[in-house]
Amino acid sequence: MRITLRRITQSNFGTFGMLLDEDGEPLCFTCEEPWKGNAPRVSCIPPGPNSPSARYECGPHDTERFPGVWAVTGVPGRTAILIHAGNTIKDTQGCILVGTSFLRNPDYSVYGVADSRRALNRLRDLLPDYFTLTVEAAPATEKSRITIDAENILHTAMVRGADE
Repeated sequence: MRITLRRITQSNFGTFGMLLDEDGEPLCFTCEEPWKGNAPRVSCIPPGPNSPSARYECGPHDTERFPGVWAVTGVPGRTAILIHAGNTIKDTQGCILVGTSFLRNPDYSVYGVADSRRALNRLRDLLPDYFTLTVEAAPATEKSRITIDAENILHTAMVRGADE
């Protein structure tokens, strides 16, 4: 299975995007560290050295601290990258956090993700143990509009999924 992490916007508060299934349907929102040159534990993972996207392999990771999550492997110069619950970059050390919506500042800028455990449980129901993660770079233009449109699309998908 192939999953896409489509980055939407970046700021000092983090790198924000959406996980999409093979059909391009939204699964959840994401929060990562801001880009800091792919430095371990303080940077988001790179979208690709020579292209706007990169592919990484994901597999099960199960420890007392992070039960039932996925490890992202194949990131150059990096290890210990997980997809797990958390709300802001204070909850991650170079990992990918998941949520059902974005957390916003009064000026509507994004600073994190909400309902992380709910989003993680949804992913546990939908994703296999092993999958390929394609990471796409954030678009260069219209980031605010894209963020709002993406949030509306995912909210609709989450409500639809809860009704099923």
